[in-house]
Amino acid sequence: MFAVCAVFTLQAQTTAELIETFSNKIRHAPAVETAFLWNESVSGTMILQGEWFYIHMDEFYVYCDGEIKYYYNEGTDEWQELSHDRNSPDILENPSAFFNRLNEDFYYPDTPVRKENPGVEPVWEVTLVPHSVNSPFAFIVISLTVKDLTPLHIRYALSDGSEYSIVLTSFDIVPERPARFFAPDTSL
Repeated sequence: MFAVCAVFTLQAQTTAELIETFSNKIRHAPAVETAFLWNESVSGTMILQGEWFYIHMDEFYVYCDGEIKYYYNEGTDEWQELSHDRNSPDILENPSAFFNRLNEDFYYPDTPVRKENPGVEPVWEVTLVPHSVNSPFAFIVISLTVKDLTPLHIRYALSDGSEYSIVLTSFDIVPERPARFFAPDTSL
């Protein structure tokens, strides 16, 4: 009986409930660490801790302490510091705002799509369309496991028509890092 109720509950979830639960999972985690493959060609890692984050893709490193973004290009051995735009909805510019504002910046159908394929874990597929015509996104599609809402895939199109995909190869809740991790010493 309990299993039947659990299955019914998973199928009865609304998209708003899924997005809220997923956003809360990230928001309340000490930190989230993920490995990903961007656009089927560039592997990377990301650590997200509140409004602080770290992204490594190819020879580029981005550290953000919530105020300043520190860019490091390993190929040229150069650092650059820029002010952090807390309002940027771009996932690579501000992953914290992107994940925390999914339920505010986008509209979506009331019912998520549940996809099941033999031998593959079932997923919820959620399509998000921005409220604002000034958004850099035309749409975003997020695939979350039914079991625990772990993100597996993010596909998005920008307003210029270009499309990208992010395959998340790992997504883990991890202990928080010290603040100095997100504000590296660039004088070295």
